[in-house]
Amino acid sequence: MTSTILVALDEASDWMAYEGVEGVGQGLEGDKDCIVVFVSCPPSDLSSQIPKEFKGYPVVFQESGQIDIH
Repeated sequence: MTSTILVALDEASDWMAYEGVEGVGQGLEGDKDCIVVFVSCPPSDLSSQIPKEFKGYPVVFQESGQIDIH
């Protein structure tokens, strides 16, 4: 992981404050780094709050359902 993606992920972690966002992490889209947003709602519900690209990295939604800490 490069420091650039780490900076983008650190800032993208603010998206956790949005209803329906369960997590934010790094992934790969093809062979390039991307930001994965794990959601418990339809991604379209967050399209006005979360961009399709952030700091030069594509943003990919993954429907995970609600994540609870046990």
